[in-house]
Amino acid sequence: MHRFDDITHQHCLLVAGLAAAFAKSLGLGEGECHRLTKAALLHDVGKIHVPTAILNKPGKLDANEMALMKRHPELGFAMLTGQAFHPEVLQVVRSHHEMLDGSGYPDGLKANEIPDLVRVMTVCDIYAALIERRSYKAPMPGEKAFAILDGMTGRLDAAIVEAFRPVARAFVPRFPPHA
Repeated sequence: MHRFDDITHQHCLLVAGLAAAFAKSLGLGEGECHRLTKAALLHDVGKIHVPTAILNKPGKLDANEMALMKRHPELGFAMLTGQAFHPEVLQVVRSHHEMLDGSGYPDGLKANEIPDLVRVMTVCDIYAALIERRSYKAPMPGEKAFAILDGMTGRLDAAIVEAFRPVARAFVPRFPPHA
């Protein structure tokens, strides 16, 4: 990832840090913590199939660009399948954009079809994306980012979002929001 796109690489590192802290705060076992952190590092690997001009586009993606971007979970899953990764890691890579109401992608999974580790990862991924600087947006303050997560009732697991609150509160970027 680092050789392909440093912004995506930095995002994966941030998500991995959040996921590791969250897994520990949830009291997950060592194996689950390890699998979640590994999955966080790999969750966007499929983006190497998306041109950097689309990944780092300063404006809104058009329909064709968005369709290509939405393929990254299944492309990442295909890349890692058969490479001795734990099935839970593969599931997180494939399903980290799934939503409880079935509005996510790539498979439109609903409610109980979405494994717990995927639900945890999705919260970390969305929070990281909100607080990061991107070519198309400034970083968002943590409180505002958490409020967005909290407002995604029906799409995200409310209990997992609430359990994430202390992790979000403890995370303070080491740079000013407008640096």
